[in-house]
Amino acid sequence: MIYARALTEILKNGEDPRNGTAVITRMIDRSYRSVQGYDVYIDSNGDAEGNYSVVTLLDDEDVVGPLKMSIQPVGYFYYASNNSHLPEFKYYDDSRNIKWVGGRIPLAVPVCGFLGEMCSTDRWRITVTATAFVSIFLVAAVFVFKHYRYEQKLAGLLWKIDMRDVTIIPTADCSEKTSVVSIQVCRHSVLRSIVPELSPKRAYTRIGLYKGNIVAIKTIHKRSIDITRGIRKELKQVREVRHENIISFIGACVEAGNLCILTAYCARGSLEDVLANKDLHLDQMFVSSLVADIIKGMIYLHDSEIISHGNLRSSNCLVDSRWVLQITDFGLHEFKAGQDVPDGESAEMTRKLYRAPELLRANPTAPARGSQKGDVYSFGILLYEIVGRSGPWGEIGLTPQEIIESVKSGTGLRPDVGSLQAGVAPSVVSCLDSCWAEDPEQRPDFRFVRVKLKEMQAGLRPNIFDNMLAIMEKYAYNLEGLVQERTNQLTEEKKKTDALLNRMLPRSVAEALKRGDPVEAESFQCVTIYFSDIVGFTEISAVSTPLQVVDLLNDLYTCCDSIISHYDVYKVETIGDAYMVVSGLPLRNGDRHAGEIASMAIHLLSSIKRFQIRHMPGEQLKLRIGIHSGQCVAGVVGLKMPRYCLFGDTVNTASRMESSGEAFRIHISNSTYDLLAGLGGYMCKERGITQIKGKGEMLTYWLIGEDPAKRRARLQNVVQSSISSERKTNMPHLFVMLNLGKYFMIYLGIYGKQNLEMCPLFFCVNLLEF
Repeated sequence: MIYARALTEILKNGEDPRNGTAVITRMIDRSYRSVQGYDVYIDSNGDAEGNYSVVTLLDDEDVVGPLKMSIQPVGYFYYASNNSHLPEFKYYDDSRNIKWVGGRIPLAVPVCGFLGEMCSTDRWRITVTATAFVSIFLVAAVFVFKHYRYEQKLAGLLWKIDMRDVTIIPTADCSEKTSVVSIQVCRHSVLRSIVPELSPKRAYTRIGLYKGNIVAIKTIHKRSIDITRGIRKELKQVREVRHENIISFIGACVEAGNLCILTAYCARGSLEDVLANKDLHLDQMFVSSLVADIIKGMIYLHDSEIISHGNLRSSNCLVDSRWVLQITDFGLHEFKAGQDVPDGESAEMTRKLYRAPELLRANPTAPARGSQKGDVYSFGILLYEIVGRSGPWGEIGLTPQEIIESVKSGTGLRPDVGSLQAGVAPSVVSCLDSCWAEDPEQRPDFRFVRVKLKEMQAGLRPNIFDNMLAIMEKYAYNLEGLVQERTNQLTEEKKKTDALLNRMLPRSVAEALKRGDPVEAESFQCVTIYFSDIVGFTEISAVSTPLQVVDLLNDLYTCCDSIISHYDVYKVETIGDAYMVVSGLPLRNGDRHAGEIASMAIHLLSSIKRFQIRHMPGEQLKLRIGIHSGQCVAGVVGLKMPRYCLFGDTVNTASRMESSGEAFRIHISNSTYDLLAGLGGYMCKERGITQIKGKGEMLTYWLIGEDPAKRRARLQNVVQSSISSERKTNMPHLFVMLNLGKYFMIYLGIYGKQNLEMCPLFFCVNLLEF
């Protein structure tokens, strides 16, 4: 209908009916009445605004039930005119109005708008106010909760102990008698079954057993006590103190007539007891450790809710079984107030010896807990007592009453530091002077005191137990080094002993004797025995002194021993100028024994020709050598001085070969000649049939020398053997060169420098390209 009406108007005005914009312009903001009699309005957006009725929940008499209400129409919307943009509402009946929540019509638009655009200038104020209110509320809630928890802790009785749960341990030195029936007294026999580590040593205070732990019991000399809020607060503070240098508070008993405080028990008593024990020597390590423990404990107390100690003295510093000092008798001033202490006057005098001058002047108005500066003054007196070990004021010559009056009057009386031992460090004396200052503000705090006494702790651990462990570790390390050094010395001595034993006996025999194995005599099918003697030795001995004879034989045998070490031979013995060597035993070497003895004899003969007699210059020793090969029996003879001896006709024959020989010649038997001929490389000359004493006639030979080619081959085999050994053991080439040099010197000793160019060692060196 609206579209038709708009199109009619377009045609009437002669406009183009296809112009949609013109048609839409005539359609919006217009209305028409429908066939049902309702007005329909087209708004500025082109939307049809229909006619709506409003229904609400009203009382209805026709409804039966708990809710006598029904949905009923109360009005409708209508457009007052065609030009109205907003519909108006009209009630059907004034008696049936809408029952609005809160009794008033809700706002169509919020006060600050839907997005707060109408209150933008006041938004930050509202935000800040709301945040502050919430923060204040949360803080107040936290404080209220903490206060509630605090009051709950104060009201709690976690510190309370029933003395019926405590078993009193009787001690010989405990003078206090238990008169309360509820307290249990345990016999030692039963107690040791409960606590096996407890020994009947001297106890320094009244002790008991509580929940399996030994505790110290300090009696409060009051008939009863009223547990006020202040006392509960003190008990809570003391119970929460936890530090390695502060005594642990176990609890308190508040039963009428049985008031006491239970703390952890320290087996070594108080510092006063330790210092009074003259048999106990306290070195620098002990002193520095104890002082460091006091400082650490006081720093903790000053930083805690306890604030200050007020009664620091040597009897309130306890030492446990590990020599760790723990401070006690702090706090609980209201709990312990008003005591009727026996010998109270003398005890009070002792306490005043440690009290600062300003606290003495303020007595009795001084606070029971003292002050932190007063604790520093008490520490100065305590440090002097520890260092001097002659009481808190030393040998000052005044009564306690005179000392207290003098300190109170401000005369500046202090303990005499000049009487301290000479070993006291200057830093300790300086710390004492600063802690004793008359003006409290000039006294340092405990942190600065720890810095001033840092020199005492130089090179030490914080704890004496750790120091002892460090000393033990150092001792263990030193002991380990000492044991290693002694082991090395023992190894060297064992090597010397083994070397000496190997010189006296063959190595295989010596090893068997060291193992404890029996060494049985053994028969050898064929060995070669060497005998030598000095011709004219009797005449030389006649014209020489005994010392000169000994020196001559020592030089001779040293030269011979150095030569035979290069050959597979064993030196049997030396008797006077006689020299006996064997090859082929105790380790068999096939037929090489004849060659080893022959080469050794040639070498010895060559060396003796150049041997010089120290006390007879120009005189030459005439060596006579005899060699024989044959069967032999060898074994160890004797227990006290065991000797490896050879037995058999071969020994006698070899001796006869030597005695029937000539000077500077090597006399060999027919059997030895046959073995050398089989080896080859040795030059011999037949001597012919020779009359041998005890043997009759025998065919013997002279050993002239060794064939150069054979000699070259033998030395080359030695070099190759050294190279092979080097490859197997990864021996450095230097040792191979040393071995080659050894054999080179052997060659020079045998054949002289004139045949140096024929030395096979040069050939070997070129061959191996060293």
